[in-house]
Amino acid sequence: MSGYTLTAGETPWPYIPLSAMLLTSFNNTADPVQKMVNPTYGTNNNYNLDQISLFLAGALSSYAGGLIQMTYSGTSPTSAFLDDSDLRLTHAFTISNDEVRIGLDLNDGPSVQDPYNTLYHYSYPYASSAIAPGPVTAPIALQALSGDSLGITNYYWINQTWYFEVGGYKSLSTTWANALGESYVGHIEGVAPYARLAWQKIWGNNFLEIGGLLFGAALQEANVIGPGTDDYYDYGIDVNYQYQSGNHTFAIAANLLQQQMNLGADYAAGLASKEWNNLTQFRIMGDYYYKNTYGFTLAFNDTFGSHDALLYAPAPLVGSANGSPNYKALTAELDWVPFGKSADTVWDFEKNLKLGLQYTAYLEFNGGTTNFDGYGPNASGMNTLYLYAWLAF
Repeated sequence: MSGYTLTAGETPWPYIPLSAMLLTSFNNTADPVQKMVNPTYGTNNNYNLDQISLFLAGALSSYAGGLIQMTYSGTSPTSAFLDDSDLRLTHAFTISNDEVRIGLDLNDGPSVQDPYNTLYHYSYPYASSAIAPGPVTAPIALQALSGDSLGITNYYWINQTWYFEVGGYKSLSTTWANALGESYVGHIEGVAPYARLAWQKIWGNNFLEIGGLLFGAALQEANVIGPGTDDYYDYGIDVNYQYQSGNHTFAIAANLLQQQMNLGADYAAGLASKEWNNLTQFRIMGDYYYKNTYGFTLAFNDTFGSHDALLYAPAPLVGSANGSPNYKALTAELDWVPFGKSADTVWDFEKNLKLGLQYTAYLEFNGGTTNFDGYGPNASGMNTLYLYAWLAF
């Protein structure tokens, strides 16, 4: 909210705006299918260097700052690219006895800049397997345009209670997308509008946020040969509650996103059996931490939408036998953050390590529970054990 202008205080390097992150993992699936997802890996029980990131972040002045993330992905095929980036100009005013913070934001994807961690980009799971099979679809406009677009938004935070943000997004050119290591998914026709409204309240040890989102994009998609666009209309609601008392921290967050799709270009190219489709995603998670060190998380994801035999065609692991995008998943996670307790010295602020054991069980996968893709596998065979180490300093 303050544009990354808060200072580090009494730390060993208060004026060096650099940090780094490493994420590595062990991946197991109930069926030995990882080689089918990525042929450079073994059939199962693979170790992976998920990513290494370098961050340049901090204040340029008392009114300006930002965060730029550069990432190397160790998932084969390896790549390096400009990751989440967010630059801000901001200032607080008093208007008719109301405290109003006004900001101008430049970022590289819808909801990358959102402060509440409940929307698509930053919601749970914060880390997940990059080499296990994933469901056939997700809300494409919010997923695929992250890193592949550039947005300017204007936000207002009134009395630390109401948050309003409005702006628009344009696609990067193919030249810039290639230079920044981004995969080119298509071109936004005109401007893709973005609007965000949220209400928050803090009382005692409690925090509550309730919000909504509107986003729309007309895409000339890279995989479609021919004229026309596919038009996506996203609208959703979210809620985030947190409670902290002494050694105990509890949080619950949920979001519901509806996407309407007018797939005129896909339909004309024979890639969809009907022009209009829809997709709904509901996600809820709750976690508990003791001494900010020992954590447990439980999450549920339910995604469902209209059937389309061409859009969700049968294919090994990534397709659907009945043309359905539906999937349901339960995720449980145990975490240990050894340096999460109160810091004894300034050097303790530099150590951030998280060890996580995560298990995802699929109740439905690509529209089915048995033989979901038409080639034999069951949804339970995609269940994934993900053991990871996440280091930041």
